[in-house]
Amino acid sequence: MSPENQTKDDYHFILYVPEILHRKYKVTYSHKVVLEFEINPVKRLMGRLVNKEPVSDLELDELSSSAWLSMDGTRSILDIIRIQSKKTGDDIDEAARRIVQFMRYIATRGWIRFKPAPENPD
Repeated sequence: MSPENQTKDDYHFILYVPEILHRKYKVTYSHKVVLEFEINPVKRLMGRLVNKEPVSDLELDELSSSAWLSMDGTRSILDIIRIQSKKTGDDIDEAARRIVQFMRYIATRGWIRFKPAPENPD
């Protein structure tokens, strides 16, 4: 893929609206998101063998938690990038790089899906 096509592809990607599929999460007092997962039977058995309770939770860092909480099913990735850029004071390009990378990662894990942004009637 040529660099020009890659830029076009990234531009169109940020117009999509992320929608959370993984509904089992909680928010801590420090405003961090903890994703909760089912513990598979093999992991549970291995935990019993070593007398430890297995844990399958994933705590997101501050920036990832903020991005996760910004996904309300109506905001596009571009909107979330703008929110993060204002919160952190970073350049919009740096915020876009981080958010796009995070969105792609959690999408490949099946925790979110993307839907096209609604057309503006303007």
